[in-house]
Amino acid sequence: MAAPSDPSAPLEQKDTELIALQDLRLDAENPRFGGANASSWDQADVLDHIVNTFGVEDVLSSIAINGYISAEPLVCRREEGSDFAIVVEGNRRLAACLILAGDARASRQYPRVQQYGQVWRDHGSKQIDPLPAIVFEGADRRQALLSYLGVRHIASAQPWDSYAKAAWVAQVVEENQLPLADVALMIGDQHKTIRRLLEGYYFVHQTIDAGEFRPQDSVRKGRGSVTEYPFSWVYTILGYTAARAFLGIDDREPRKTLLETDKLPRAGTITRAMFGDKSKGRSAAIEDSRELGDLAQVLADPDKVALLEAGKSVAEIGRLTKPIDQRVREGLTQVRSVQAEIVAGLSEQELAPDLAESLISLSGINRRTAEDIAKRITEAARGRTDV
Repeated sequence: MAAPSDPSAPLEQKDTELIALQDLRLDAENPRFGGANASSWDQADVLDHIVNTFGVEDVLSSIAINGYISAEPLVCRREEGSDFAIVVEGNRRLAACLILAGDARASRQYPRVQQYGQVWRDHGSKQIDPLPAIVFEGADRRQALLSYLGVRHIASAQPWDSYAKAAWVAQVVEENQLPLADVALMIGDQHKTIRRLLEGYYFVHQTIDAGEFRPQDSVRKGRGSVTEYPFSWVYTILGYTAARAFLGIDDREPRKTLLETDKLPRAGTITRAMFGDKSKGRSAAIEDSRELGDLAQVLADPDKVALLEAGKSVAEIGRLTKPIDQRVREGLTQVRSVQAEIVAGLSEQELAPDLAESLISLSGINRRTAEDIAKRITEAARGRTDV
């Protein structure tokens, strides 16, 4: 993705101001919070989530010893008429400062308040309040803030994981009523990357809302903002023509209702195939992301889809749906290879009498099966000869 010039440099020089800790707020709408429903959280909840999910020990140690480095201002937004600023860039740093200051929002972080607060005091209680910040406020600043975050975390400098990017794009499109094309232009996306991410984001949320996918039941785990399942698999499978046709996804701009209602069960089929379903005792139908293309091919064939819905893996479906001549030829070749290994082993090492006795029945079953296969193939050959 081509990165346009970074709009943050002149802003950091021109707009930095000092804001007291009491006038700063952690961002409950942080795109990196994944699927967490943070809208009802208070500031202590947000701080705890940051600490527990992303960790703050490294930031705490640095600020406790060195104080807050003014060259790294927070990036904030301030709503019109508001007395406080919401931190959209630097929430871990703010959380660390709140812990060091013993702020009420860190009331559930008492061990860290005690431990790192003592380190901070031992090193001279260096500056942590007020903090330097760039503040975006009013309609004129909205696009500048979007551009700042887009360049920093979507295009290049400090990229978020794919789900956080998708959540940010959805927030930008929905709350700021910007066409996706404008967002792509703003951050220099020349490869339709954010379109793919947004489709995946809407697919997941619509499928969850419909009860067709419960992330906590996923067998396959992910990383980053969403650890319950690999989000990258979602937008990857949606890039295959067969998968899009199966789901009825067209080429219009992604929207919240990406799927028609009657296609939602098919979305469940795909998520179960990719991630499994612990509640139903179902394993995933694929082993890793390299099989996503094979899964897409299965979706193009109704007979194969039926096997998929019955719990068969993509590998099993491939074997079961091969032409009979290919299945027989490959099977006989594999059996011959195994037989050769057994004969070689018996030639190299003698079996103990008691072990040999226990294997007579099994070898007899295999012999009768081999005779039955030979008989059926011979009858088929003679049948064709007689026609």
